[in-house]
Amino acid sequence: MRVLITGAASGLGRAAAEYFAENSAYVYALDLQPIAPRERLHPFTADITDEAGLRAVFAQLEADGVRLDAIINFAGMIFIDNYLEVEEEKLRKIFDVNLLGAMRVNKVFFPLLREDGKIVITTSEVAPLDPLPFNGIYSTTKTALDCYAQALRQEAGLLGRRVITVRPGAFNTPLAGGSIPSMHAMTQRSRYFGGQGARFEALMRKFTGKLQNPEKLAKKIYRAVSRRHPRNVYTVHSNFGLRLLSLLPKGMQVKVVRLLVGKK
Repeated sequence: MRVLITGAASGLGRAAAEYFAENSAYVYALDLQPIAPRERLHPFTADITDEAGLRAVFAQLEADGVRLDAIINFAGMIFIDNYLEVEEEKLRKIFDVNLLGAMRVNKVFFPLLREDGKIVITTSEVAPLDPLPFNGIYSTTKTALDCYAQALRQEAGLLGRRVITVRPGAFNTPLAGGSIPSMHAMTQRSRYFGGQGARFEALMRKFTGKLQNPEKLAKKIYRAVSRRHPRNVYTVHSNFGLRLLSLLPKGMQVKVVRLLVGKK
């Protein structure tokens, strides 16, 4: 098995790259940060927001005659902010990385995918749920990515390829660990949501719960890619409270959140 994995320098991407390599797969590990080579793991330093850089990696793989069994998208970022104060540059960057980055990767490397190959798109447990305040920007990118995955599933399906959506919950990664400090930073600078942001930060700490080992997700994806007929969507370690809140009517969600967070 030969797979391309993005975001392979840390977090879920690194766990998956190491697990695949340890289980006889040949991994082409791609990340903006340098990755140390190891047995069955060949690293590439590239930025998923730079199509020219991705095409340079593609050209090298194509010249080496590489055919991929799977393209596995992990690269992503998180920051907490609100839609009324977010800086334009940060807003553009998170969409460029979380949504457009996956689109570029799959478009560029699709010609290397075998006829029965698979594309894995990692979204989030929040992707199919209604967004919460201050996490809405991140949620919007993941919901859009989830929609993209279904659209690509339709198109790739016409060509005999499968697209697998993976919606992970909270795992023990730098990405998950960065949400609380990002929330705190927003609270400190916000002119609108200072007090509410601080209370929401406390709620986030409670809602996150126990962070899972990234290897758990790596194993799930390995099994999905290895199967001839995998499921279309895998949700791993989702938060029951978030799902329950999202089932409420829209207006009721606003009232519950305001009750929990309080007034300014």
